[in-house]
Amino acid sequence: MKSARIIYHLARADFLERVRRYSFLVMLGLVVFLGYQAAIGNMTLTLGQYRGEFNSAWVGAMMSLNATLFIGWFGFYLVKGSVARDRETGVGQIMATTPLTRSRYMLGKALSNFAILFSMVVVLALAGLVIQFWKGESSQIDLIAYLSPFILIVLPLMALVAAFAVLFEAIPFLQGGFGNIVYFISFVSVMTAMMVNLSGTRYAVLEPTGIGILENTMGRAVRAEYPDYDGGFSLGPAEEVTNTFTWNGVNWTSDMIWGRLSFFGLAVVLTLFAALFFDRFDPSRSKPRQKKATAVSQDQQQTAAAGSIHAVTLTPIQAAGRRFNFFNLLLAECRLLVKGQRWWWYAVAGGLMIACLVNPATSTRQYILPFAWVWPILVISGIGSREVHNNVQQLVFSSTAPLWRQLPAQWLAGFLLTVLVSLGALLRFAFDGDGSGLLALFSGAIFIPSLALAAGVWSGTSKLFEVVYMVVWYLGPLNRVEALDFSGAYSNGQPGFFIPFSIALLVLAVLGRARQLRN
Repeated sequence: MKSARIIYHLARADFLERVRRYSFLVMLGLVVFLGYQAAIGNMTLTLGQYRGEFNSAWVGAMMSLNATLFIGWFGFYLVKGSVARDRETGVGQIMATTPLTRSRYMLGKALSNFAILFSMVVVLALAGLVIQFWKGESSQIDLIAYLSPFILIVLPLMALVAAFAVLFEAIPFLQGGFGNIVYFISFVSVMTAMMVNLSGTRYAVLEPTGIGILENTMGRAVRAEYPDYDGGFSLGPAEEVTNTFTWNGVNWTSDMIWGRLSFFGLAVVLTLFAALFFDRFDPSRSKPRQKKATAVSQDQQQTAAAGSIHAVTLTPIQAAGRRFNFFNLLLAECRLLVKGQRWWWYAVAGGLMIACLVNPATSTRQYILPFAWVWPILVISGIGSREVHNNVQQLVFSSTAPLWRQLPAQWLAGFLLTVLVSLGALLRFAFDGDGSGLLALFSGAIFIPSLALAAGVWSGTSKLFEVVYMVVWYLGPLNRVEALDFSGAYSNGQPGFFIPFSIALLVLAVLGRARQLRN
């Protein structure tokens, strides 16, 4: 009983602190926008050319799928970072002096994550009721049929997402941007594989998103009225819907209910597993870095310190500003970008450059260049937010003209790195006389650092760029969404959109940095 009380108060305090954050309001706004898209028909559930009547069961299922796919995918990035915030603010070190155990702390954080995600689901559930009245196809509200998909499909997945968030924060190499990319790719690949292998089988209940359960029961309902149903199932813009059918919801059996509720138990197991890796804010558990400097005697240190004190002179900032050298600043920013990268990072980047050069232009555009541009994402994502992350903004922002000197140098360093990793493609397109490929390459090379800079300045973290860029990269170059194909994998790269859009992002970055300087 005491443990439950401690976990509750820890989760409650963390939840109240997080709902006051700007990022929470932004996510709520995005969820409301998602509900609006469902209302106007851009995120409608269809089965081939058929659609269910907008009754409580159908609307509840449609909104629950929206919740599992979007909140389950992107909600992870909203809740991940709670442990890191305790570490950065010093709260974690205070907690480390208390009898609070690692398992209780992890369970409290997971419960807080679940509460945040639950609040998002509630917003979508309320939006669904509005949609049912708006459509006007059924005025009768069946709360059991409406809420059961949220309770038995959405909430179990939210519990898993909350547990994975603390697991990623507990494992050192998954704490940062690499973990964000791993979750992004894993959610897509694992969920797709499970939907393909479990849908239509007796184990469909174990598919986390619940698509298999809904697809099976809805498929039987539409076939009963329209035997020519071809098995289609999609969530998106409703196109060529010719007829509607009546679906009254899932007939939940006890085995199905227990199968879905088992995800809560799995979430608890994952959280306790995360506690095994959690260092409890103890710096002695982290591997110390080896120091290159040789040891000197205490007398030598005191002598050097005394000499340095007498040698200090202060230079007027106006004189220092007149001797400004942009090339030196750009070189420093380039060094900061690649600082700490291991030899294998450069080896992979070099291999991608060679692969772009020796392969045909078509293969380079469609396959190699997109992966070459995703390789340095964790390096470029730091521009714009590095000062805040390292808590040196007071030093950087107090220098001479940081808005017109340091900010352009950051962007140009990111641009040069983007061009460098795609140098093989640039040469390949030049040799082949591929003008559209060259234009798309330069358009994408301008877009990537512009997005990173604007996202970093306004969010103060690298997470926003990593998530947004991976979404655009996944939908555009990989899945052939032409409007987002910034690399020109299957199009001309849309330079008419991405170049002006990049300029707009740079303007936003300047405005954001000016705001930081005023504050």
